[in-house]
Amino acid sequence: MSEKDEILEHISAIKSHLVDKQSFYPYNYNATYVWSILAILLTFLMVPAYEEGIFFGTMLVLGLVTFGFISEGIMTKKVNKIYDIADCTLRQRFITKNFIMLSLFLIVLSATLAKYELYIPIYLSWLFLISIGYFAVGHVLNISRFTKMAQFNVLLSIVLLAVGGYQEHLVGTDSNCFIFVKAAVILGLAIFPAIIAWHQKKELALQNANEDED
Repeated sequence: MSEKDEILEHISAIKSHLVDKQSFYPYNYNATYVWSILAILLTFLMVPAYEEGIFFGTMLVLGLVTFGFISEGIMTKKVNKIYDIADCTLRQRFITKNFIMLSLFLIVLSATLAKYELYIPIYLSWLFLISIGYFAVGHVLNISRFTKMAQFNVLLSIVLLAVGGYQEHLVGTDSNCFIFVKAAVILGLAIFPAIIAWHQKKELALQNANEDED
């Protein structure tokens, strides 16, 4: 057996071990960029859509979120093929189901709050609960950047909700608090995740380059 064959066999054994343990988490961080774009779209389109009608707004949000999950699923399958993973790992299944459950709850909650024009609580609910999802990601995958981002977003959402309630600006859109909340959502659910994804991609590329040199 040549040295090259031995290396390939060793790599195959490592892949099999990782897949068997179901602890491996291959991920295409370009999916995070898709979610960042969707977060921006939802921030600007959600309220006008709900003002057109609760059903119309709900369908718009559901459609964008569904598009996000489909896009992520396609990207994940492509990455899994590289590691000969036919379905998905336990971690992939856990994180995906976690975000799906959070999203479905938020869609129903948003439709309910929109009936009373409680748009600031809608935005802050998304910021809070999706950040809880990112906190789970950071904990499960040991990515401290996601954990720190989630903690910041959760704290920010609580502070903004308290300020909005104290100033009685939770209803409608005619307040400076509403503008700050929209900016917080874009920052917390679009800009921060995109930056972290860029850092993760950079670290993975560097790690792969080091492995190739070895």
